[in-house]
Amino acid sequence: MKPFHLMLMILSTSILFYHVIHLVSLWPDIPYEIGIHYSDGQPDQLGSKSFLLVMPMISLLFWILMQMVVRRPEKLNYVYVTEKNKQVQYRKAEKVMILIQSLGSIAFLVGNEAFLRRSVGMETSLPFTIAIGLLAICFLAPLYLLFWAATLKD
Repeated sequence: MKPFHLMLMILSTSILFYHVIHLVSLWPDIPYEIGIHYSDGQPDQLGSKSFLLVMPMISLLFWILMQMVVRRPEKLNYVYVTEKNKQVQYRKAEKVMILIQSLGSIAFLVGNEAFLRRSVGMETSLPFTIAIGLLAICFLAPLYLLFWAATLKD
């Protein structure tokens, strides 16, 4: 496994384990109903605390689905791909997909951490800001790849 992929995999797994342990340790303190939708900083829709289990499952599903894409970079669409530059484009696309896979998965977990913290009355601005930042990187990474590929000479 490549160091970049290994580092992101260890980071994703560590954050998953931290979040699950934190969720389990706070579970008795979480009210039965928590805010699941907010307007002007106040909950306007309540749901079961079991909702906090959905995001980690979505995170794992997202990670698994992205792993299928990472394994087959030649199936993606490319800009200006030639026989000469296709291996470089495949490697670069694989790195971007690995980045999106890990950061997207982490964003789900950190976003859920914000919900968890909010439900027990803890500060939520840092996890929420981190989740938004990670999602922004997931959006910008393919744009970088697109512009990089468009500037290839051969």
